[in-house]
Amino acid sequence: MGKKSVNSSLFVIDNLETLKVIADPLRWQILELLVLNAMTVKELGEKLGLAPSKLYYHISQLEEHGLVSIAETRIVSGIIEKRYQATAEAIDIDPALLSFSTDAGRDNIHTVLLATIDATREDLLRSLQARAFELEQGAAQQPRHVLVNRALSRIPEEQAEEFKHRLKELIQEFSAADAEDADQAFALTIAYYPAFYYRDIGSPSS
Repeated sequence: MGKKSVNSSLFVIDNLETLKVIADPLRWQILELLVLNAMTVKELGEKLGLAPSKLYYHISQLEEHGLVSIAETRIVSGIIEKRYQATAEAIDIDPALLSFSTDAGRDNIHTVLLATIDATREDLLRSLQARAFELEQGAAQQPRHVLVNRALSRIPEEQAEEFKHRLKELIQEFSAADAEDADQAFALTIAYYPAFYYRDIGSPSS
């Protein structure tokens, strides 16, 4: 199946209801697949190793909040078959929803972080399980490396800015490298931030 065209390049989430919709790691994975290709619920189930019946509600939620749309409808054996696509290539969140100065903003930040981490974990675990199943079915061996790492380093502000700039360029390069004729998808999750610690005096526990 060829790569589909999404309706726009960016979907901006500006309300709490839509933010909660993408907080589910399964919906996040569905959305990622529908950015790559338009698919039916059955095809999504085959990709994710789940029965289609477990996906209809999640598709409905994504469609209701404008994150996916119907790309094609056709009749197959007397049954209406719908092919869905993501409405944008990328998602951004309105900064107004992520203000750490309010309880709601802090809850939203917590929601976004957990959604990202949970989606990455579930996607990685499914990938490992799916690959093991393929090998059991006789798929050709092709050694690949999974890189998961956490590091902490004290660096000057100028160098921190340089690293941030290089990471942004890497992300853009990775996204732009998406090729229609490549069968294998790869995932990239990055968290880069200044790590602060409570001082001995004035900390919440003092």
